[in-house]
Amino acid sequence: LALAQQLAGRLRPPRVLLLTCDAQASATDASHAASDAAYGGVWGFARVLRLEQNGLRVLCADAGRGAGVAATARQLLASSASADEEAERASRPESCTARLRKLAASSSSRASHSGTYAITGGLGGLGLRAAALLVARGAVSVLPASRGGRVARDDQGLGTNLEGLGTAVEVAICDSSDLCDVLSLAGIGQPLSGVLHAAGAGDKGLLAELIPHRMLWMYAPKAFGAWYLHCAASIVPLETHVLYASVGSGLGNVGQGNYAAGNASLDALALSHRSHGVVACSMQWPLVGGAGMGAAAFASIAELQITITGMAGISLEQYATCLAQNLSAGGRG
Repeated sequence: LALAQQLAGRLRPPRVLLLTCDAQASATDASHAASDAAYGGVWGFARVLRLEQNGLRVLCADAGRGAGVAATARQLLASSASADEEAERASRPESCTARLRKLAASSSSRASHSGTYAITGGLGGLGLRAAALLVARGAVSVLPASRGGRVARDDQGLGTNLEGLGTAVEVAICDSSDLCDVLSLAGIGQPLSGVLHAAGAGDKGLLAELIPHRMLWMYAPKAFGAWYLHCAASIVPLETHVLYASVGSGLGNVGQGNYAAGNASLDALALSHRSHGVVACSMQWPLVGGAGMGAAAFASIAELQITITGMAGISLEQYATCLAQNLSAGGRG
């Protein structure tokens, strides 16, 4: 953040290389350590920096152990044709770049989930819709958890939704940015079968205006919370592990550098889990109509009679359908 603010507005902006080591795990990274994923948020930050300071040539490179970090840096800085994001691996002669692809729908969309599930941020619109989905699929117990233990945005009718979920749902108080709270959540009742990490906070502001505290504010519930859940669940393997990220972490969004960084940390952590054969996925949600932090923005855009399609926004039922497909895959998508 300090570097970005120093470079902002320069008449002759330099090229910038943000170099991480093994933060972007892959199935072939035998030497990858789970803690390496902590630097994944830099990539989300860089995507916003490119948009806000388009005079800068911001490159992201991830060098695996043994790939030659110094050589990777020199090669990328010397090349004028390289992609904005690359990963170098000793096991591959060429660099790797990310690509969007269509995910095949699950063929077992009616699979049952009969265990105990915890949902951080569970008393928001997205969390309660997920709880209803799990109850409908036969969950023995669902623990929607929030810092205050109560519905905060009842203008969306969330209190009524909670009351209608029945006795299988038990509200828990848990601040996901507090390790003790997360450990307590994991220890309530029966061992957890799955976790949906939907906790988070909203913020906006250009990088030139941000202060470190606002970066920490975004990281605390999402990135720190996801790591604490990883630690808490390491004793008993989970059948389902879904991290709620944002499309803003993958594509970037002007004014959301800290938000993109916090969410990109979840993307990196999910890759890390899968590289070790552990179930996890990070879902990059767009705006969801009628629920969640983006509900107001979704409604404002609709009032302007602008059609929201694709990755810009989805309906609440489209969200439920997408989540159901992922749950059927055990949170491995």
